[in-house]
Amino acid sequence: MARARCTPIERANIGMDMRGSTPDFAGLARAMGWHAEGPIEDGTALGPALRRAIAQVKDGKPALVDAVTRFR
Repeated sequence: MARARCTPIERANIGMDMRGSTPDFAGLARAMGWHAEGPIEDGTALGPALRRAIAQVKDGKPALVDAVTRFR
């Protein structure tokens, strides 16, 4: 895309790259009154967290599960 727009290729990741400081998505959600869990890095903890979040959503409440994935 950088080539197509004639912009410097070494700057192509600006605005698209999630490297650097990690946003606390769960903390932001909790600050807004949501049910939130995470960041979850252990795959075995993800299923129970999703079940708890689904229960909250079924009760009409917003929920967020912050699952950490491998960077590509």
